[in-house]
Amino acid sequence: MRHDEFFSDFDAMFIELARRARTGRFEPNCDVFLSDDGETIFVDVEIAGSDPAELRVGVEERCLFILGRRTRRDRAARGSFLLKEIEYGDFVKKIHLPVAVECRDVTASYRDGMLTIRLPVSRSATVPRRRTEIQMTVQRILA
Repeated sequence: MRHDEFFSDFDAMFIELARRARTGRFEPNCDVFLSDDGETIFVDVEIAGSDPAELRVGVEERCLFILGRRTRRDRAARGSFLLKEIEYGDFVKKIHLPVAVECRDVTASYRDGMLTIRLPVSRSATVPRRRTEIQMTVQRILA
């Protein structure tokens, strides 16, 4: 795939998610922290029920984007809702990063409904001005 095609596809992904904005679109909760040595940013995202294979992660300048979907479980066998607090559907999470990161060294794991993204801090002060989809495999860790 050519460089221009890649970024065109990445832009189309954001446009499609904006177009589909409707009830059911939500922002999952997250925690962001910097390691004690200042060399790594960790992002924990609460997305229980999401399929790790459908998650997409990207960086644009100093913003981390996490896109995915949490599908509704079959509720027909359970009866009628008395209380509904769990959000389902497409989600987008945009997180402002305090420093530039090394996109090629990003890793992610999914365990017990939590997505953990590890972003090494860049030694360069310059921030790329383009969108970069992080090519990575999200590993499901079984306890």
